[in-house]
Amino acid sequence: MNGSNLHPWQVIRQEKNGSRYRIGRCATRSEAQRLVERLRAGGAASSPPTHLDVDYLVERVEAGGRGRR
Repeated sequence: MNGSNLHPWQVIRQEKNGSRYRIGRCATRSEAQRLVERLRAGGAASSPPTHLDVDYLVERVEAGGRGRR
């Protein structure tokens, strides 16, 4: 069994210039969304977001191991 079956959701960091980086994989969509919320918050609830020039996306991993584009 491969890892995409166990963690079918991925978190993608997308920069304004179009570059995309996979940050992590999660077992559920809600787990991936919580990771995005932590990343957007900069790791601490009281601090402002640190990366205003990037966005974080949640995508389902396709059967072939790649997410949607």
